[in-house]
Amino acid sequence: MSRTVTLILLVVVVAFSYFAFYNQAYVSVNLWKGKSVELPLIGVALVSMAAGALMVLVFFAVRGVRRTYGQVQEGFKRRRRTKAEELYNRGVDAHLSGKEEQAVKLLEDAVEKDPDFLLPFFRLGNVYLKQGKYDQAIALHQKARTAHPRNLRVLLGLVDDYLGAGKPEEAAAILREVIGRDDGNRTALAMLRNIQEDLKDWEGAVETQRKLLKVSGKPADGQDYLRGLKYEHASSLLDRGETERAIKLLKEILKEDPGDIAAIVRQGEAYIAVGKLDEGLAILEAGYRDHKNPVFLQVMEDKLLEKENPKKLIEAYRVLLDSMPQDIFLNLFYGKTCLRLEMIDEGFMALKKVESLGYDSPLLHALLGEFNARRERLEEALDEYRKYMEFSLGMNPQYQCGNCGEKSKQWSARCQNCGKWSTSTLPAIIESPPQIASAPQYDTEE
Repeated sequence: MSRTVTLILLVVVVAFSYFAFYNQAYVSVNLWKGKSVELPLIGVALVSMAAGALMVLVFFAVRGVRRTYGQVQEGFKRRRRTKAEELYNRGVDAHLSGKEEQAVKLLEDAVEKDPDFLLPFFRLGNVYLKQGKYDQAIALHQKARTAHPRNLRVLLGLVDDYLGAGKPEEAAAILREVIGRDDGNRTALAMLRNIQEDLKDWEGAVETQRKLLKVSGKPADGQDYLRGLKYEHASSLLDRGETERAIKLLKEILKEDPGDIAAIVRQGEAYIAVGKLDEGLAILEAGYRDHKNPVFLQVMEDKLLEKENPKKLIEAYRVLLDSMPQDIFLNLFYGKTCLRLEMIDEGFMALKKVESLGYDSPLLHALLGEFNARRERLEEALDEYRKYMEFSLGMNPQYQCGNCGEKSKQWSARCQNCGKWSTSTLPAIIESPPQIASAPQYDTEE
């Protein structure tokens, strides 16, 4: 290599000597205004070449220094990573052995040794969560987030920390950040929707569910879930007095699914709430005709008695009975209402019709016993009460979820066990044809 360089330098010297011999001219170089110097042309060329060569040498020198510095730094990093991995592995072993205090110390040391090594963060974060040290877990994952701001696992770990600490708003903010970067992230969308449900932010939950459906291909169960969230949103609007918006949303639900029991019930309640009693009753009556679910009768009874309008309730029952005189639940509820209003003879006849149709339940016997007692037929009343006691069950029928079988003493739009909407009814409605239901089951009233 030295011979080659020497040869090149020799060629350059000879070439410049040749050109210097035949080019002895001078050039004027202006240093500043009014000041110039005369320099040999060949000298200017030599100075220019020397300056260029110096710049090249400086460039390669700096690059060499940087490469050397980088190699030194990489060596430090490798040694830190090796030590951090050793501490992490020892910490995992201690954790698996049940030595939590020792595991925490080793994992904390691993985090301090190499903040870019994420495995200790994840393991230590899980330990903190298990111990209920939510603030420490948050601080830990915030530190990891600083080093890896776009790491999804770090961000979701921070969400878990905030949820554990009872700070759902902060968790939702992190999830919105994730979704802002990746609007197709199904995990983040589902988590955000669940948090919004817990916060009763039904409008936000509806919007998030729409986004989730958009990226997941609109599966049927997802559409059902969206309608359920719309129902909750409509209910919250009604509770806030925004009845028109609520009715509009309920109509949207029923356009998508005309058989949504919860939406029909809520729509009827909404019209009654704004004073449109006849329209609300018409909706509830049509709902019972179409679906034979006694919740419609129960809501009619509750709303009209609440408004101290028993006359309207009796009229509504009679209108339904004209078209469905043999309907078991209709006669049963009518008889129960008659008892409350002291319409003894008419109510008793309705219940005897129920009995003649082969229906048998503790509620029926309890009501018949009460009717006979008020008619001063004590022996018959005692006989009915004995039948009621034989059932060892309660006065009130228990509603049952048609999806999971969960039972409850009151009708609910959404099952508290499986989370499905519009599945609650009396067991008889589930098990029998819609025309005339067979005897429902009842549980003991506590």
